[in-house]
Order: sequence, then C-alpha cells, then structure tokens
Amino acid sequence: MQLYWSANSTHKNPEFFPETNKFDPSRFEGSGPTPYTFVPFGGGPRMCSGKEYARLEILVFMHHLVKRFKWEKVIVDEKIVVDPMPVPAKGLPVKLYPHKP
Repeated sequence: MQLYWSANSTHKNPEFFPETNKFDPSRFEGSGPTPYTFVPFGGGPRMCSGKEYARLEILVFMHHLVKRFKWEKVIVDEKIVVDPMPVPAKGLPVKLYPHKP
C-alpha cells in the first residue's frame, strides 16, 4: 500500500479553510490555522531552515513592489489549474507602471 499526501490537499480542505479559492489573508490572523493544516515549509524536525529568511525576503520584495508600482493583470479572468499544485494557466502576466513621484 502506498500513501501520497500533498500540502495542497490540506490547504484546499474546506474543513480547515472555508472558501478555499478565495484570497483571504485574514484567515491567518490571531492564532492562525490549526497546526499542520498550512505547511508551505514543511513541519516538525525537517522544517525548512530557511523559512524565516524566505518570509523576510518576501516581505521586503512585496513592500517595494507595492510602494513603487501600480500593477494590473494582463489576463483578467485567467483560470487556475491544479496539477498537483494550483498555478495560473498562463503564468499570471502583469503590467507594472511606476508610481509618479
């Protein structure tokens, strides 16, 4: 017998995350999700050692992206495909416009 588990199957479980396809950062506020229901960096003794560094890098990048650019999706109604992880079908192209000083 073989067992295959993917993080996506847990991340998309409506028992833990109602409206799984809706972007809702508020679901991580407060105590956040139940342990081991959201595991982008693994868990337990084999958790990715670069987790906190990756989070810091993403925060710095997003800060500069939001503060310096206006952006819009090129394909407004782009579909999401799951194989096995959810990804935009066309790669989510965006147009960036520098904010005027």
